[in-house]
Amino acid sequence: NKLGLVVNDMGLEPIMTCIVERLIAPMCKALYRQEEICSALDHHHSFVVRYRTKTCASSTSNDNGQAANDDNDDGSSGLDMHHDASEATLNICLGRDNFTSGGLRFCGHHGDANHRKTQLVQSHLKGRAILHLGRHRHGADNITSGERINLIVWARNSAYRGAAAFGNVKIHPVEKELGVPDKLCLSKSNDRDFEEKMKLFVPGTKRKIRPKLTF
Repeated sequence: NKLGLVVNDMGLEPIMTCIVERLIAPMCKALYRQEEICSALDHHHSFVVRYRTKTCASSTSNDNGQAANDDNDDGSSGLDMHHDASEATLNICLGRDNFTSGGLRFCGHHGDANHRKTQLVQSHLKGRAILHLGRHRHGADNITSGERINLIVWARNSAYRGAAAFGNVKIHPVEKELGVPDKLCLSKSNDRDFEEKMKLFVPGTKRKIRPKLTF
């Protein structure tokens, strides 16, 4: 998202660290007891992102009276399905006012058989925060009007990430996918089989049935 900003680079890292230590880490210990890597969150990557419609972007002008760059094609009105490079993520809606739609859509957990099945669509409200596992597949539906700014805190376990980089810890196993994925849980950016799966939703397209093998 070209409309984002890393807040750690502008002097706010101590405040974000305080949020991790006093809020995110204790909540994760209580909520995600089955996730051992969430029991020792000790560093973070924090940033803000801005989503706006094409109409809102074109109405913003620079000092020369020219329209600001239209970043609508790079995800500024929404965000493709993905999972985060974090153990846990805090997503805080800062506003602005008068935006519509743009809910946070959750599918399954990365590696699970239902990772491309819709589980929940949570509406964003100014001042509301959402805490979720980093491996929980999600995306931001396109907003239909206005502009929205969110503060994102990726909380991480440095010991786990250091060990994982050298292959010294087990990564979550990838289970065989169950059934047909939900269309809105597919990711053009992150799914290698995106084009193939999208064909399943084209009217008149028949699914290929593998013949049974007999011996």
